[in-house]
Amino acid sequence: MGAKSALEYPMDMAVVPDLRRFAGLAEVASAFLGAIVAGLLLMAPLDLAWSDDGGPLELDMLVLNMPRAAAAGAIFAVVAAALAVALGRRAAWLMSLGSATILLADHLWNLNSSFTGTLITVNYIDSIFGGLLLGTLGVAVCGRRITSTAFLVGALGAILFGDLTSLPESGGEPTFTEWLSVGTPPVWLLLIAVVALAAGVSVQRPADDAETETADLPIAPILAALVLVMATALSTEWFVRGPGTVPNIVLAAAVTLVAALLAALLLPGRDGRYVLLAVAVTNSGSAIFTVPRPDWSALMQIGGVLLGFYLGRRGFSPWPAFAGTGLLALFAALTADHAHSDAVIPIVGITALGLLMGYAFAGPAPVAPTSMVVALSALVVPCLVIALRGSSFGRIAYSPRWYRDPTGAVSATPGWTALAISLGCAAGLLLLYRLRPAGIQSAKRAFTHSSASS
Repeated sequence: MGAKSALEYPMDMAVVPDLRRFAGLAEVASAFLGAIVAGLLLMAPLDLAWSDDGGPLELDMLVLNMPRAAAAGAIFAVVAAALAVALGRRAAWLMSLGSATILLADHLWNLNSSFTGTLITVNYIDSIFGGLLLGTLGVAVCGRRITSTAFLVGALGAILFGDLTSLPESGGEPTFTEWLSVGTPPVWLLLIAVVALAAGVSVQRPADDAETETADLPIAPILAALVLVMATALSTEWFVRGPGTVPNIVLAAAVTLVAALLAALLLPGRDGRYVLLAVAVTNSGSAIFTVPRPDWSALMQIGGVLLGFYLGRRGFSPWPAFAGTGLLALFAALTADHAHSDAVIPIVGITALGLLMGYAFAGPAPVAPTSMVVALSALVVPCLVIALRGSSFGRIAYSPRWYRDPTGAVSATPGWTALAISLGCAAGLLLLYRLRPAGIQSAKRAFTHSSASS
């Protein structure tokens, strides 16, 4: 008998072993690229070139609906993560690939055809499916340190980049980062992410579902996300409709802190610390002034995320992170009068924010993978400090086109408010640690690992 060709062997003998040799690389690449796409879509979810087809009224309606679209994306992220936990890791990979494919098809359709939909509809599609991608991918990478690191670094870097990019000046030549923001994310990046996710799906084993799937849909993280996201969205919308008086600020800040603490208590063990850290980071980060600054400073913010994550992996404690958020809020308050006249101030602010974001999310893996998704969702929902920054426009925005306005009025109030929220979140963590001793956290993690391996 002659030798058999490779095509005559079963698929699992001829092809799969070759693919499995690159399984780790495929998962890391797909986690990183998928997280970048999801983060950009949730923070800058629209190609601004399309606004020429919508008209001033539709663009104004788009700005008004941006916070609600972000809130919808955040909730869908947590719901999708909970569903992925119930279905198993392999199903989570498949759901991630499906979400990215729909996003690619949507962007290709809008790129190659006349604009027939509304800006608001496109915005909601990008936000919701971006949230689905973020949530399912967060579950798909759980339990694997290198892959989860790639996912978190990609998500945090994309969220920071999308949040801190300003619009090009009218009539001027856009800088490199501004050019990227106008078409965020570019179609070519979506295409690469889909290919990477397809490779990530192809190296998964059917046995992965048997190891990770559960019979029950986890409800606690969904409730935590609903409490946190809805309270934040409703309180900030209420705030911008009324006068920015001290009692209104105090009331809105109290709602934010109570919602953050309730969400933290709904999560298992001490997982809620990431929610409290995220609320403190997003408010302090929204208080800093980020323009004007040179184009090369984008490397500083991404480098800050990488350095912060590295430091957090070497030795993590939430207390230095809370100290950092308080100092960043204090820095924003004290430099408010000079923020638009000294380019050093924005560079220092964005670098410190990147460092804090990386460090705050680099701690030990949570008991439940959905807990990290809940914390990430807190970063994308417009917070109280954003409402303070945009209250002069009567909307939850940095400017009429939702980016930070280089010529906007300056005030120290957002910085002092962010400092109060950071202190409140730190107090909430003390209460959480008192109610949830460290032994409970260790026991829950040990039970989770033993159940997954049995």
